[in-house]
Amino acid sequence: MLIGRLQVQPENPVRQAAEERLDRALRFLDSRVAAVPWLAGEEFTAADIMMGFPLTTMRYFAPLDLSPYPGILAYLQRIAAREGYQRAMAKGDPGMPLLLT
Repeated sequence: MLIGRLQVQPENPVRQAAEERLDRALRFLDSRVAAVPWLAGEEFTAADIMMGFPLTTMRYFAPLDLSPYPGILAYLQRIAAREGYQRAMAKGDPGMPLLLT
């Protein structure tokens, strides 16, 4: 997010390294949630709650295309289907369109 805010040029090696690191992390996450429903396996845990923000709301501040990561997109749909998530978003950000795709 900081690199984007500073408008660091795409050819900058620091920006390139940060983008590569982010892609590695997203590929790892994508493979994990493609293999199991939740980060800890079969059970929904606090880890899933913690990942909700960077994968959804944070993308308003640091846009990120998740289309190359189908496992993450399916994971977001599972999170969004949870009643607790729907209640929390209705209370915390009523009317805010959810970034689930």
